[in-house]
Amino acid sequence: MKEKDVASVLTELGWVCSKDEVGDYFCVTDVDGVKVQVIPSVKKRSDHFRVSLMPSVSTKEFSETVAFVWGEGSGYSPVIVSNEPPEKLPEFSSDDVLRMSEKAMSWARSQNIESGLMVYRSLPTDSKGAMPLRHLAALAIAGDVERLNGYKKSFEMGDRLGFVPCITDGMIDRAVLKAKLAK
Repeated sequence: MKEKDVASVLTELGWVCSKDEVGDYFCVTDVDGVKVQVIPSVKKRSDHFRVSLMPSVSTKEFSETVAFVWGEGSGYSPVIVSNEPPEKLPEFSSDDVLRMSEKAMSWARSQNIESGLMVYRSLPTDSKGAMPLRHLAALAIAGDVERLNGYKKSFEMGDRLGFVPCITDGMIDRAVLKAKLAK
């Protein structure tokens, strides 16, 4: 059983599965108003399989705000990602996919989205990767116009506050706009 087969089983269980820009499968479902995404990973070893669904949770509002601040596209942006290691299984079947799917949904139900957003809001401006974009989106959702305007003023004075190069003044402007709407 490979990732494609896992996606097929998940589709039968009601998940919506697609491939990303590099060809990796991902599947999304809604659990109690929260978006849950899994990224199946199946690695065959000589005597076992290493299998993970790598679940994460988000909301439609957060993903849309990230896309708006970024200035293009749409998609899914996680608020909380499970760091559970892959399972080591002697055999791997659709029953395992069902069990792991149920485990991912149970994990998702136990997550506190607001706590995840609070973590993003408290990140330093010199965070790496996609974290600064998520930081701006979380501040915008919270309506933190004051903090975002502080970033805007610093940018205007040439102080990037350690933000990664892909963060632009246009992104901060869009975050301010979204924050004003959220208030």
